[in-house]
Amino acid sequence: MTDAALRPESQVELFTPAGRRVVLDFLFRHEGLAVEIEGYAHHGTREAHRRDVFRFNQVLQCPEARGLLRFTAQDVFHHPDRMISEIRAALLASRWREWSGWAGSSRACPGSGRWLEPERSSTA
Repeated sequence: MTDAALRPESQVELFTPAGRRVVLDFLFRHEGLAVEIEGYAHHGTREAHRRDVFRFNQVLQCPEARGLLRFTAQDVFHHPDRMISEIRAALLASRWREWSGWAGSSRACPGSGRWLEPERSSTA
C-alpha cells in the first residue's frame, strides 16, 4: 500500500464497546476504514470461518471502524491494482459521506459514480 501512496496504520488494536480486543491488519483511522488480509492457511476450516465471521462482526462494533474491506492473500500478490482501486474507492466514499453529512451511512455507491438519496422517514 505504501507504493500506492496509501498510509494506513498497521496491526491496530481496538476495543468493542463491550471491551473485546480486536487487532486489525490495517486501519485508515480518519476515514474509519479497516482492511483485513486473509490467507487460506489460517482461514481454511469451518471453525476458522466461524471465528472470522464473529470477529468481523466485532470489528464493526468498534467506533473507529465504520467500514471493513476483506482481501485474500491472492488479491494482495496477484491482483494488487484491483485491491488498491477498491481501497481508494472506499476511502473516497467515506470522505464524500463525511463532507456531505452522511457520516455513518453506507448508502454511497463507490466506484459507480452514483450516490443514492438518503431514505426519508414517512411520519405524516
